[in-house]
Amino acid sequence: MGYFRFLLAHPRFLSFGFGLNVFVALGQTFYVSLYNGEIRTALSLSHGELAALYGTATILGSVLLLATGRLLDRVDLRWFAAATTVFVAIGCWLFSVTTTVLGLFAAIFAVRFAAQGLWGVCAQVSMARYFDEDRGKAAAVSGTGYALGYAIFPLIGAWLLTSFGWRDAWSLSGWFVLLIILPLLMFQLWGHGHRHREYESKLAMNATASVRDSVRQWTLSDVLTDPRFWLIQPCIVVVPCVVFSIQFHQLFIVETKAWDLTAFAGSYSLYALVSLIATLTCGTLIDRYKSHRLIRFCVLPLIPALIALSFFDSPITIPVVMALTGLTFGLSLVVYVTIWAELYGTKHMGAIRSFNIFFNVTVASGAMVLTGWLIDQGATITEMSSGGIIFAVLSLVCLEVANRLPKRRLQAAA
Repeated sequence: MGYFRFLLAHPRFLSFGFGLNVFVALGQTFYVSLYNGEIRTALSLSHGELAALYGTATILGSVLLLATGRLLDRVDLRWFAAATTVFVAIGCWLFSVTTTVLGLFAAIFAVRFAAQGLWGVCAQVSMARYFDEDRGKAAAVSGTGYALGYAIFPLIGAWLLTSFGWRDAWSLSGWFVLLIILPLLMFQLWGHGHRHREYESKLAMNATASVRDSVRQWTLSDVLTDPRFWLIQPCIVVVPCVVFSIQFHQLFIVETKAWDLTAFAGSYSLYALVSLIATLTCGTLIDRYKSHRLIRFCVLPLIPALIALSFFDSPITIPVVMALTGLTFGLSLVVYVTIWAELYGTKHMGAIRSFNIFFNVTVASGAMVLTGWLIDQGATITEMSSGGIIFAVLSLVCLEVANRLPKRRLQAAA
């Protein structure tokens, strides 16, 4: 089934995953960091102090996600999405009124935990769980929302910042979440109860099938004992570590290389376009070749991107870095969602995906804190980029080891 027919068959539910991934931008590093300069000035924070605050709040949110994300395996998706959306609005309002470091910590925690964390889990788990044969296409259609978010939210954020100031920008965002996004999500999930009942019936049929024909549904504890899971992790975490560190410290990079901030922010449109193309292409390829064969291609573009960032100061470097990081991010949007469903089934997808997000966010936040500290210590972009290249290469080595494990283990997990 092509994308057009697929969209016609499931317009509302696919728009739910797509829309959530657009709005996830409210909690993404590339958007929140647009306000870093004003926030550091208002609260007298250094690059390293703000990075540490941001990283700690993000890690705390990811820890809480371990408990709340698995509720998706038990609670109606409609209630989960509604409660999450209200929490996002609260986080936006906290940003608008904070005058202390503690208040800023609470605001960052709320927005990162609810928007980037819970909204993301809602979109990813719902697309992977309720689509089987077309799981790659569903993840791709949903993932294109990220591309749109990257394309428009930096421009929206810059406009809000210059027109209203950072506090009013976050206040208006909170009202938009509550009055526009919440009703939209409830409309998109209208009739979801019937879809979930069909899914439960399919699980029941699978449970009564022969051992040979059935799909094993791994619990989180089963997954954590599988060495393949841990060997794949470096390829999973290297992408957010590198991409989000670049985005979080974008002002430092722009200032160091004497680039124009407007040109850098505008280049997110190229990032979004490349990400969009990569996502849609990857969705079709996954349905044909499966995720474990494609995961290495998520990492490879990071290496030339970091080389370009290390050794070139010309403004032409901006679109090169944006295109390459957009490529790696677009591919990962699909592969990182579907690979766990392929290997471990969908029944416990909420718990498995939540743990994976917790692990990814913890490591990526640590990387952002580390780079912030290194900036305060006088480290150069070249030195930090070299560390990223080494990380990428080592992750590919771990993946090769995972692929060389006995095929019997793969079959047991598939």
